[in-house]
Amino acid sequence: MNNLHVKTQRTHCIIYCRVSSAKQTSDGDGLGSQETTCREFAKRQGYEVVAVFRDVISGKLSDRPGTNRLIEYLSYIDGGNYVVIVDDMTRFARDVSSHTILRDKIMSSGAKIETPSQKFGEDAGGRFMEMVFAALAAHDREKNAEQSHTRTVARLKNGYYVFRAPVGYRYTKAPGGGRMLERDEPIASIIQEALEGFASGRFQSQSEVKRYLDSKPEFPKTGNTNEVKFDRITALLTRLTYAGYLQMEDWGVPLTKGVHEPLISYETYIINQDRLVEKQVAPARKGIDQDFPLRGFLICEACGYRLTACWSKSRTGRKYPYYLCHHKNCVDSRKSISRDLVEREFEAILKNVEPDQQTVEIGKRMFRDAWDKRTESRSTEVVRIRSQAKKVRNEVDELLSRVVRTKSELTVRAYETRICELQSELILFTEEEQKLLSPIADFDKLFELSMNFMAKPYNIWANGSPSVKKTVLRLVFARPLAYRRGVGIRTGETSFPFKALEFLKTSGCKMVPRGGFEPPTRGFSIHCSTPELPGHRDGRIHRVSAF
Repeated sequence: MNNLHVKTQRTHCIIYCRVSSAKQTSDGDGLGSQETTCREFAKRQGYEVVAVFRDVISGKLSDRPGTNRLIEYLSYIDGGNYVVIVDDMTRFARDVSSHTILRDKIMSSGAKIETPSQKFGEDAGGRFMEMVFAALAAHDREKNAEQSHTRTVARLKNGYYVFRAPVGYRYTKAPGGGRMLERDEPIASIIQEALEGFASGRFQSQSEVKRYLDSKPEFPKTGNTNEVKFDRITALLTRLTYAGYLQMEDWGVPLTKGVHEPLISYETYIINQDRLVEKQVAPARKGIDQDFPLRGFLICEACGYRLTACWSKSRTGRKYPYYLCHHKNCVDSRKSISRDLVEREFEAILKNVEPDQQTVEIGKRMFRDAWDKRTESRSTEVVRIRSQAKKVRNEVDELLSRVVRTKSELTVRAYETRICELQSELILFTEEEQKLLSPIADFDKLFELSMNFMAKPYNIWANGSPSVKKTVLRLVFARPLAYRRGVGIRTGETSFPFKALEFLKTSGCKMVPRGGFEPPTRGFSIHCSTPELPGHRDGRIHRVSAF
């Protein structure tokens, strides 16, 4: 009779709704449907709904924003007149301990818990059944989690990325069902250029990659700033997904080829990982690289350290640009050198490396000869690569058989580590083979693009942006230039293409007319007065394969 009396005294109710993820709020309107069911139940019971609390959080947790506000609300009112209505036991909690904690907090305020489908009993039998339902809810949650994990691992092993799409990708429908990654332009091309630029040395440090991405308005920035954070640069450079592969060792997913289109090759990814473990260059101060394009490229001949740069203010307040050595033990330490003087000397050196037109024509013939010889050897290279790949596969099979036989955990881990290394080598062999089997690019187009730069590097330097000037430095010179105070910039070592053209320019080489020298020859050859030139024979070079 008492219980009936208590029930009739409760005239107000509070509704609590919960879903596990934000997706459930849109797919089927999970929160809205729960609230509707609870309101209909309240109407049948004669309760007045005074408040609704919601949560989008796992049912495993007891510390939730919605339930915390609900319990705080009950502490300010007379709970003895209130009922908390939940759509289902599983919406209240999916963990026995969480269920008990939340139930005790609500019941201690004097309120009662009811659901349209189950009863929260007050006697021993009712409490027992309540715990049974709570345990079943917990079991369902754990079983769903296991099934979801199993499906996720299987999807990963099949080459499908399953997490939030990385920057540069977006999800699209996969041919066999589900979703797969596809390039998200123009961001994908921007990331590709950044990653390949870091691997090739175009960007010498993560700082330069950052500045490149900062300059691209299409690339998403952090918050309301116009900059990309450094931790994002490292994440971009180390993300295996961009190389077209997936791997999650903790989940038992080995190195697996993805079904999505890669932004870079696996070889480029490996180069970037090797570069990341090298000594990093300190970030440049804003604006310095724009004002001093040779900063970091000139080396003080007296001490071997790189020259830095700065703006110096005179007594009148006017600023003057200088290069200087900052190494404290150097004899030229902190002795300023005018920027204009240094850059005039450098520009004179840059102009001097420009070949004349005849040298360009001779170089083109020689490069074409080398191109043809390399093309002819492609089939031989493919056979060599396939042979090496076969040896690696045999070694992997041998290690796998040893893993099965061994009982030592330490030995197993060592074998697994070696197998991962060999699998990485196999990927590199596969990529190299694919490159050799791919259609050959047009030589004339490639050579024209290259020679447009090699014929006039000074013009590109003079009219280029700071990043373009950095590129010119790295393409023209094999290593930084030495500078001696009072003497100037020393003659630097140029890169291989410029060395080849300089050799032709200074060795007296010239094209032979089609009639040739006596005795008459057919076709084209190069006459050179320098006997040391590779391929020299009787004053002619019939083939020069060194280039």
